[in-house]
Amino acid sequence: MGSRAAVLLLLCLVQPLSAQGEAPRSPVIRGWEVAAVLGLTAGAMALDQSVRHVLRRDSKRLPGALIRAGDLFGNVRYVGPAILAGVLGGVIVSDTTTEQVSTRVLETTALSGLSALALKSAIGRRRPDVAPNTAFSFRPLAFKGNSLPSGHTAIAFAVATSLASETRDHWSDALFYGAGTLTAFARINDDKHWLSDTILGAAVGIVSARLVQRWSRKSPEATPLIALRFAF
Repeated sequence: MGSRAAVLLLLCLVQPLSAQGEAPRSPVIRGWEVAAVLGLTAGAMALDQSVRHVLRRDSKRLPGALIRAGDLFGNVRYVGPAILAGVLGGVIVSDTTTEQVSTRVLETTALSGLSALALKSAIGRRRPDVAPNTAFSFRPLAFKGNSLPSGHTAIAFAVATSLASETRDHWSDALFYGAGTLTAFARINDDKHWLSDTILGAAVGIVSARLVQRWSRKSPEATPLIALRFAF
C-alpha cells in the first residue's frame, strides 16, 4: 500500500480543471518525466547496496566541510529560519520582490518536506544504517528509521528549483542544483539514505516547486488550482 502511495504521487499529472472553452494548461509533471523518475529510482535500487559498500570503504571522498554544507542545505531546521528571515526582511524594508520570492521558497520547502515525510512514513523503507544488509527492507506505516524518499534531498531540490525559476542565467541554476546534488551525496555518504532515496527525493522537491509556482503565479481569473484532475 505504501509503494502505491509513492507511485500515485509521481503519476498524478496535476492539471487544473479548464474553464469552458479554455485550453488546458501543461501538466506539472509530464509522462516521460514520471517514467524517467520511476526508471531511475528502480535502477538505483539495484545499485544501492553496491554504492553503499563503495562509500563505506572510503567515506571521505569530499572534504568534510562540503559534506556538512550539503547536509545543512537540506536541513529544514536551518533552511526554514533563513527563508523566513527573507520573508520578514522583505516586509520590514517594503521589498515586495524579496518578500514574494522568499514566500514562494518557504511554501515550496513546507510542501516538499511534508510530502516526503508522508511518503516516507507510508512506504517504511529502512535506512541503510538501520538495515545495512539489504536495501529492500520495508515496514509500511512506520514512523522511525525511514528513508524513501530523502527529506533532506527533497527540500534541497525544492529550494534549488524555486530559486532557479527566479533567475535568468544558467550559472545560478548550476549553483542551486549543484548544492542540491551535494545534499544528496552527503546523505548517502553519511549512511542515512540509499542512492534511490535521493533520486525520488529530488523528484518530490522539483514537483513541489512547480506546484507552488503555478499556485502563486496564476492570474486572478484563472481556474482555482484546488480543483484538480489526475491524468494517468
